[in-house]
Amino acid sequence: MRNNIAITYLRWIIAVPAGLLAWFGANHSIGMTFGFIHGYDVLDSFWDAPDMDGMLIKGTYIIVITRIIASASLVAVIIYMVPRYHKQVAIVAAALVSAAAVGILGFILVQAANADPNIGLESWYKHLLDMFSIIVGATAGAWLAYGNQKRRTRA
Repeated sequence: MRNNIAITYLRWIIAVPAGLLAWFGANHSIGMTFGFIHGYDVLDSFWDAPDMDGMLIKGTYIIVITRIIASASLVAVIIYMVPRYHKQVAIVAAALVSAAAVGILGFILVQAANADPNIGLESWYKHLLDMFSIIVGATAGAWLAYGNQKRRTRA
């Protein structure tokens, strides 16, 4: 049963949506926690604002923690669900998530250039912080999940 190609493909097909569910679940649960701590109205206005909405310090750690944990959970779930080649899967998953983060920033850059060239520094700070936090989280998730899978297969 170990070399059944249909089950391997099925696990790949299930891994990506499961990782996306982990991403959204982590975002929601962390958002609820921060909403409980800082107030739901304040947090909603922060996420809806195009800039940091006057919450430079609080907003920085909210973005960093939320994006790192969410992207780490996305990559880790994909690695856990794929049956073999965990090192290669970790590299590919982290690279794809990082490329998606850079692609989203590039899309925002193009949209901003076409719409309003007077975008403030806080807005770019928020988007750059998003991108770097997602890349760090994807790398950390890949490293932790691969290390855990390596220890699990040795035992």
